[in-house]
Amino acid sequence: MKKFLINPHQPSCFWYEAAEKYGAPNLKWCEATVCSFFSEPLNSFSNIAYFIGAIIIYNWSKNLNPKHKFTSIAMFLMGALSFAFHMSNNYFSQILDFLGMFIFAYWLVTLSFLRANIISKKSTYRFYILLVLLNISASHFMFINHLPFQLLIVLSIILIILGEFLAYKRNPAQSYYWLKICLLIICFAEIFSILDITRIMCDPHNHFFQGHSAWHILSAVGLTIGYKHWLQYEDI
Repeated sequence: MKKFLINPHQPSCFWYEAAEKYGAPNLKWCEATVCSFFSEPLNSFSNIAYFIGAIIIYNWSKNLNPKHKFTSIAMFLMGALSFAFHMSNNYFSQILDFLGMFIFAYWLVTLSFLRANIISKKSTYRFYILLVLLNISASHFMFINHLPFQLLIVLSIILIILGEFLAYKRNPAQSYYWLKICLLIICFAEIFSILDITRIMCDPHNHFFQGHSAWHILSAVGLTIGYKHWLQYEDI
């Protein structure tokens, strides 16, 4: 398997052997890799924002049906697997990071498609599991063929918007207030992420502020607020 990057860890550091075994990730965020168990400290611990969001969503949905409660689990897993990636910084943990994002993002795709009547309640979980498995398989395929599998996350956002548009066509009276706020915050968060990966805004040794850590925090806020949109539909 051809590596996109050299091993980001120094030979004497904790995660060096793992990156040698599994390969380097296909991109490196701005924060400098330090010789520590937490190789990207700020990018790791900023994922706590997702844990907080998961707790808030759980409290909002604890008296609703299991589909709503599962959203809090999905957000927690997304945060935990992202934490693991930035902690260890190798290809295997990067795939786990994307698995976490697929678990959450494609759950929202599934809920939107369910409301749009594209799938039935009976097939909800089969459809969802198939989406996650297809995307994690596509990620590895794209990696070995030198393709940016980050585009799969963009695809999930497009599918959420498509599902919500089709749901709106079925029932124009539905409120999209919270979803609009969510998308606005996500767009703002994406600006920080782009500034980070393009190195337009990059101080590698600043472990107090990084564009990608800002993405973690802002996207957690946006997604938590945005889930109030789906909470309108208790019988989803």
